[in-house]
Amino acid sequence: MSQQRALPRAPGARALLSSALCSLLLTACGAPSPTEAPPAEAAVPGTLLHELKLSDTRTVRFIETAPGEVVVAESGHMDRDAAHLQAAMQEDTEAKELADLYLSHVPGAKREDVPAALVQAQGRIAMARIIQAREAAREVGRAAETLPDGPSPLNAERGPAAASLNDTWDWVGDKAWFRSNFCSTTATQSATCITDYWYGSYSGAKDNTVFFRAVGLAAGFDSTAYFYTKFKSCSIWPWEGCEWKVSYNSTLQARHYLTLTWNSGPRSRWAGIDQSTDRVYLSTVWSTSSSTPPPQQEPCNVYARAHATTCYNLDGTISSISNTLCADACAGSYSTASAWATQALGTQVCLGAYAGCCQYYVDQNFNRCGG
Repeated sequence: MSQQRALPRAPGARALLSSALCSLLLTACGAPSPTEAPPAEAAVPGTLLHELKLSDTRTVRFIETAPGEVVVAESGHMDRDAAHLQAAMQEDTEAKELADLYLSHVPGAKREDVPAALVQAQGRIAMARIIQAREAAREVGRAAETLPDGPSPLNAERGPAAASLNDTWDWVGDKAWFRSNFCSTTATQSATCITDYWYGSYSGAKDNTVFFRAVGLAAGFDSTAYFYTKFKSCSIWPWEGCEWKVSYNSTLQARHYLTLTWNSGPRSRWAGIDQSTDRVYLSTVWSTSSSTPPPQQEPCNVYARAHATTCYNLDGTISSISNTLCADACAGSYSTASAWATQALGTQVCLGAYAGCCQYYVDQNFNRCGG
């Protein structure tokens, strides 16, 4: 029997298995039809801030696994949601706030439509970034446990042969599709890409990531897979050491994927997919604080200072850090210097009249810091 392409790839070669053959084989294997409800999913590990049900098989969840530690998790079917999945992977989500990610999934929605839970969580992310940056600085020089890149030692073993679509599927094309859509990077990013392994694979530890995206796929037709990510948590005192904690985990059904995206670094993270008797694919894309591109070069003719005024605690009360924060910038024009100063202040705390954030103004008064 001739091999068939698994997923859309290039014009003229995008067809899946013919509908008749696909229906016959899926029925023989007991796979659900497109009209059936998707399999039950595991309980959400953390606090579910908001959920978008985009189709019968595709869901986007905003989950806070710890205060200020928010993951955007998209799940779906590799074949039925291929077009949406490829489009999502081409979108530059690095440094985007939760509100922007929400709006990108809800056509026609306005800024005021963004759920309050996401706005408030963005404030906690800003506060967590400050804490994590300090923790990352303390970690310099600390002996850290490092996990090697690549597949686990058991990956050389092959699972039992399956008499199903596995026998007719174009696995070469499947892997090429995965690499082209999930393993490409920008100039400031790095990636690990692992395909066609059984029993287990993992990406190595990536230290101090400010952006981290992991994609796990249970590629075979006959086995689920356990997909998880971890982050390194260190005590205040260096001699008390560090430990790796699970930040998110889920059991993927056969031919299902899950993407996990964080913009709440810097943290050390890694990802793994395991407990499958069939093929699993894994990619991680990340950038670190050292890979942030330099600001646009302009003559330093005009200075500006952004001052934080009233700041709010997470419960909405006035914070003690009110009127104590500021940030400076210099550029060729006051408007550019003002924008850069505001951006610099935004790296210290989220800006706006929200819980966990500060209101602010910009001027050229360098004799004071804060409102």
